[in-house]
Amino acid sequence: MDINYLIVSAPNVPNSDPSILIEPVDALTLATWAQHNNNSVEFIDLDRFGVMSINNTKLKHYSVAIVVFDYLIPLYSAESVEVFEDLFYKISKLSSCILLVGRLASFFPKDVLDKFPMLYGCIVGEPETTLTDLFRHKNLNLLDENSDIVTQKNKSINPKLLPRGNRKNIYELIPQSGPIANRELCNFDDYIDVHSIISSRGCNGCCKFCSTNGYLGPWRAASPEMVISEMQHLVSLGAHKIIFLDDNFSNDRYRVVQICESIKRNKIVVTWGCLCRIIDVDEQLLGIMYEAGCRWIHFGMEHGDYDIRLNLGKKFSDEQATKIIRFAQKIGIRVRTSWILDLPEATSDSVKKTFDLAREIASYEIKLHFLALRPGSRYYNEQPLLKRFSEGLDITDSYIHKGYSHNCSNEQLRLDTINQLDGFKKEMKNLDYHWVPNVKFWRDFDYNGALPNEKFFSTSIMRYGIGWKR
Repeated sequence: MDINYLIVSAPNVPNSDPSILIEPVDALTLATWAQHNNNSVEFIDLDRFGVMSINNTKLKHYSVAIVVFDYLIPLYSAESVEVFEDLFYKISKLSSCILLVGRLASFFPKDVLDKFPMLYGCIVGEPETTLTDLFRHKNLNLLDENSDIVTQKNKSINPKLLPRGNRKNIYELIPQSGPIANRELCNFDDYIDVHSIISSRGCNGCCKFCSTNGYLGPWRAASPEMVISEMQHLVSLGAHKIIFLDDNFSNDRYRVVQICESIKRNKIVVTWGCLCRIIDVDEQLLGIMYEAGCRWIHFGMEHGDYDIRLNLGKKFSDEQATKIIRFAQKIGIRVRTSWILDLPEATSDSVKKTFDLAREIASYEIKLHFLALRPGSRYYNEQPLLKRFSEGLDITDSYIHKGYSHNCSNEQLRLDTINQLDGFKKEMKNLDYHWVPNVKFWRDFDYNGALPNEKFFSTSIMRYGIGWKR
């Protein structure tokens, strides 16, 4: 039986804005996996074009609709969940079998199915591995036989939990081509001038605020050859800026060096950026990355108090971070640092240290966060009084990009943080930093004219690709 798939990238309300959006590579990767097995696939990005664009699909009916929400790109806001009922209703007119993919589906499958009866099921974990047999054998009965899919039929008897320990290595399931997202499924020019690759999954670290290890498990990676193939695919489509959205691109130093050497050997002329850990890089490696076109790195600093940072799982000193970041920016790599202000262990003094260290390091981009209690993180699991989703957990506790403190441990700390943030804003503006109040800022900003040392700070979403010069 032929199966027609509709793969849907869910809308990220209210942060869907064309001025910041890259193509949703996680949803495209899933669509590509279905295509690899000769299935008919249509992809639609409701994050880019809005919920109403679901009316523009090519077919009137699809065998299966798969909605991707908060999966490999965990940038969704709490408000996004509020449009689910309308979203699923519209999709139900096109398909009677709707599957939800991502963190919400994985951690709260029964609760989600109870709340949204139009859903057929929730996929727990990585959908590419879960749906491989369905894609290959084209038998919808496999949906009810798969223990990693919680359905309306089995939700009361299948309290599925995410697997622990080793996971299947998705990069080995189709070794001849790998999970290279087919960008021809979307209009490449509908997105900003930075295009994305996810070349590894999971993380071997276990930072208390992060859900990556709890959701995706240990670090697994595509081979350097596969990475180069995907970069060449993007370049052939016209890309000149690429961002690696791996949670930790630098986990394997030897692999990073191999990728950089292959970029130069294959004469791939792009600028690129990635997310790294301070403890993984040194001046030599940064130099190798720069020579291969790296012009942007995101480092998670998280907090200015060393003891609190160590307790988080961040094992580097202020001096080590300062040295690495200043060297990177000296040789021409823009650095973004991220900081979490209202950690449970934070004090007014530690928040002050955070602002002081951020100002001293002076990375070109400073992203200030307020704590999100992400399911799968140690913070979430260790909160003894925290209600779970089924018991009334306020969904806003779980999602990022809130421009205010919503999980602060006490009221006095919240007020002190607000006051210190106001002072920090004034200081950084005097140091020629642009304050980014919300995503609308990027609509009018001349990113093509931005200098490599252009400076920004924000509690909102930051645009990729600013000042990346070869």
